[in-house]
Amino acid sequence: MDQAFRILIADRNRNVRNFLRRELLREGYEVILAGEGRELLRLVNGGHSPDILILDPDIPTELTKAELIKLLHFHHPAFPIVIHTLLGDEYDYAEMPGVAVCLEKGEDTALLKKVVADVIRKCYPPRHTSQI
Repeated sequence: MDQAFRILIADRNRNVRNFLRRELLREGYEVILAGEGRELLRLVNGGHSPDILILDPDIPTELTKAELIKLLHFHHPAFPIVIHTLLGDEYDYAEMPGVAVCLEKGEDTALLKKVVADVIRKCYPPRHTSQI
């Protein structure tokens, strides 16, 4: 059996993190959580880093949003980042290196699940068929 894709959810809101965790676990993914910048960087740079990151750019961190995304991309250039943010966020994340897609937060997780599956198909083609 193939190894499950590992998804890191980095969001400032514990309820959102836990809700997304439950939803993605149901899809067969392995899910880890981070609530702030230092924890995010520790998990990404750990021995078994995730395959994909779902990032709320408003996560508490000592870095600016742009610095955080650039740092993640610099150390992990092949690591796809899904920006999961509120509507009206003025920063243009789609142009940032490493950002695979930007998605507005919403109550319906079906779109997020589809986006995650699409990013995995694009970034990890040999593994996707047995997981999704």
